[in-house]
Amino acid sequence: MESGENLRYIYIILSLPYVLAYYFVYAASPYFRELQRKVVNSIGELYYEFLPDYKYYLQIAEDHRGDYHYGIDQISFFRIIAQYVFKGIKQGGSTIEQQLVRTIIGHYEPTLKRKFIEQLLAISVARKFNKEQTISAYIQIAYLGTKISGVFELAKALELDVFRDSSKLSIELAIRLKYPEPSKYSVMWYKKYQRRKNHIVKLSKMRRSNFVHLAKS
Repeated sequence: MESGENLRYIYIILSLPYVLAYYFVYAASPYFRELQRKVVNSIGELYYEFLPDYKYYLQIAEDHRGDYHYGIDQISFFRIIAQYVFKGIKQGGSTIEQQLVRTIIGHYEPTLKRKFIEQLLAISVARKFNKEQTISAYIQIAYLGTKISGVFELAKALELDVFRDSSKLSIELAIRLKYPEPSKYSVMWYKKYQRRKNHIVKLSKMRRSNFVHLAKS
């Protein structure tokens, strides 16, 4: 059995408590049901057929186990909790589904309740939509900088074409998810931008190299 298949089974097991919690909260909370309807309807309305580059680079940069988990990356979540408890280091770790949910419902308060609701909604998204649909919705509404929301506005700002320049635009989008475009450029922002870009390109080269190695073996 390949490691990817093993990982999927691990995530299935780790996700079962969340699925049960989802059904309980859905039945008990009208407020949660309203949020769930809002998220599902928004994703359904936003579907657009983008080229594979967007999924490829977005997952490299934001959610590298995105093809294996079911809306929540519990492995990453547990690692982040451990780092905070033992080292006092705060990190992200939200999946693309979670980031999409957060953007649609507009809740960003740093509370456990908000995080729990976000995770349950992410589970719902993963069960109802495939990765292409999820990513399609997210890259159209994600905040990418001052007066820039989504890939179409970013393409216009950078004078790029969503299809013809998909590889370049995908990288630029992934960078700005972490470091949004400022209203005025600064040396500090540009250094962060360049460091992030180099990191994404390096990860891409490593992944492609691994694919070639596996294909030859």
